[in-house]
Amino acid sequence: MSEWLAVAGLAGAALCLAGHLPGPVHRWGPQLLALNGMVLMAGGRAVPGTWMVAAACLWTAVRAVGDRRSRAAAVDLAAMTLLILVSTGHSGSGAHAHMASMAGAPAAGPAVLIVVVWITARAGEIMLRQLVHAPAPAEGAAPAARRGQVCRESGATLMIISMAAMLV
Repeated sequence: MSEWLAVAGLAGAALCLAGHLPGPVHRWGPQLLALNGMVLMAGGRAVPGTWMVAAACLWTAVRAVGDRRSRAAAVDLAAMTLLILVSTGHSGSGAHAHMASMAGAPAAGPAVLIVVVWITARAGEIMLRQLVHAPAPAEGAAPAARRGQVCRESGATLMIISMAAMLV
């Protein structure tokens, strides 16, 4: 079952990347880094994969300060980074302490909490966008732009949910 969830997570990351193509590198670059990090992790190289996903998250977070269209991607990559940290059991300092073996506590609790916070943050981003009366990125856009948004949204959902399901 875990192999299927890993494939689903990789497919979600690929959908996120496809939703940003074609376009400037500052839009699809973080998704490419995250996808490569997930491939490394699926291949058993957890530490470099975690660092690649964390770099993608940082890149997107810095970009989200000036570009409102990247706020959702920043939230998605932050949730993905936290789920990866929980799954690999690495703390921010690089020390190894497997979360599942700490006091016998399973990793399901943190994974569920991360998903709940992720859903809340995505809903908050939608409400903030409506509060400032800014149109959604796909409103009035061409069908190709709408398809890109659908790829990004469905890919992010598939990626986060499958990664959390691996921990539950």
